[in-house]
Amino acid sequence: MMKPKIRFNGFTDDWEQRKLEEIYQNIGNAFVGTATPYYVDTGHFYLESNNIKDGQINRNNEVFINDEFYERQKDKWLHTGDMVMVQSGHVGHTAVIPEELDNSAAHALIMFRNPKIEIEPYFLNYQYQTIKSKRKINNITTGNTIKHILASDMYNFIVDVSDIEEQQQIANYFLELDHLITLHQRKVEQMKNLKKYMLQNMFPAEK
Repeated sequence: MMKPKIRFNGFTDDWEQRKLEEIYQNIGNAFVGTATPYYVDTGHFYLESNNIKDGQINRNNEVFINDEFYERQKDKWLHTGDMVMVQSGHVGHTAVIPEELDNSAAHALIMFRNPKIEIEPYFLNYQYQTIKSKRKINNITTGNTIKHILASDMYNFIVDVSDIEEQQQIANYFLELDHLITLHQRKVEQMKNLKKYMLQNMFPAEK
């Protein structure tokens, strides 16, 4: 049992420690192997470790797969609210599958699907970003040059769980913070571009 130092009003109960195998029915690997023969210019978006960083899914680098390969992975399709974790390289980074990526296929990620209990996935997603969780993941990581963890390593991984209402409040709080951070980052980029443009055009160029 544990209690956080900062709480939202109305929550006083201790948090429980639970193994992930007590929370999820399915903890396993997405497709592991060579997928490049199935890459196409336009097709089904294929979720890879490059797309998972700091609790979010980015589409900076997009890979697409053909219909045949996509359908072969039907039993491993990800659904809204499922969670994925990077297992090689920048191990331990996680993200929650949003509604627009429902029925997605993935490559070389650990998947957490079909919760056994009521759980707010974004609550767990933010917990994995804490120093405490990162240290625990580091302790089960193998490899010198390229770090690696196994799906089986996560069965007994312990997380702190509050009641569902507190989970949802905490998740919403951090989701709003992330939204504000993204807005400000865009504004910063716009100001940088404006500065660059003005520098190039307000100082005379050599003839």
